[in-house]
Amino acid sequence: MDKDYHAKVISNVLAKLEDLDIDLYIILTSEGSDPATAFIPGVDTVGSGAFLFQRGGRKIGVASAIDAQDIAESGLFDEVVRYKDYDAEVADLVLGMAPRRVAMNFSRDVPFCDGLTMGRLSRFVESLGGKLPFETVSSDLFVSRVKEALSPVQPTP
Repeated sequence: MDKDYHAKVISNVLAKLEDLDIDLYIILTSEGSDPATAFIPGVDTVGSGAFLFQRGGRKIGVASAIDAQDIAESGLFDEVVRYKDYDAEVADLVLGMAPRRVAMNFSRDVPFCDGLTMGRLSRFVESLGGKLPFETVSSDLFVSRVKEALSPVQPTP
């Protein structure tokens, strides 16, 4: 993993949140289910995981005890939460942030930004009490632009 590169990616994502009046960008993933995690943040999880990027710069990774070590060692997050109850931990974090507008990885037109499965979304909504207490927008508003802006300096696999 190229930490400097992924730090630039995250920095660009956070700038886009400011520009687009988005309070939170959340990636909900499991076992590499979301193609964006190789790019944002550049680390992945085997078990259920979440990556939260809050407008203002806060970066949180939520993962099992096994996955949390890789996330912590990446040095890309302000906080790494090792969960006992994934759904409850993520819901508590999100509700505590009280976002008005949240970007999530769903898209009609950009497959790279369409990694959120219906099952994972349904679980998330249930954990929040059965409804989303905020407006959701597609991460395709900014992820493609960030990717294009940084593509000339992407590391080779």
